[in-house]
Amino acid sequence: MKTVIASLLTLLSLQAAPASTSTADRVLEQYYAIQVSLASDSMSGVLPAAQKISKISSQAAQADTKTKPQLSALAAAATGLNAPDIKTARLQFGELSKKLTSYLQTAGAKKNPPYQFFCSMAQKGWLQPDKNTRNPYYGSSMLKCGDLIQ
Repeated sequence: MKTVIASLLTLLSLQAAPASTSTADRVLEQYYAIQVSLASDSMSGVLPAAQKISKISSQAAQADTKTKPQLSALAAAATGLNAPDIKTARLQFGELSKKLTSYLQTAGAKKNPPYQFFCSMAQKGWLQPDKNTRNPYYGSSMLKCGDLIQ
C-alpha cells in the first residue's frame, strides 16, 4: 500500500511539474512581446518584458560560464528599455537585438530558431518567431519594411 501511494504521488508530481523551458526560450518570449509592442507603435508591456529579460539573463549568467558575458550584456541592454518615449525605446531595442543574437549564437540555441530581419533605414536587425515582417523601428509607418536575412 505504501508503495502504491508513493508511486501515485511521484506520478502526480511529475504530471504537475511544468516542462523545463530553456533560458533562450524564456528570453525570446519576452523579447517577442517587446517587438510586437514597438511594431504596434506602443510602449505597452515593454518595460515589464524588459525587466523579465534582465532578471532571466542575470540569473542564468550566474550558472552558465560559457555564455556569461553574453547574458550579462543582454541583461544590461534590457535595462536600457526603461525609456521615456518610444523613439528611445526603439533605439535601445536595436542594442537588445544585437545582444540577444550574440547570446543565441554563443549558446547554440537551435530549438525553434527565430527569423532574423534587417531594416536598412534604421540600420538595425531584429528577431521574430515567423516570416511576417513587422518592423519594430518604424511601426505602422513602415510595418512591412525589412529584409529576412536568416
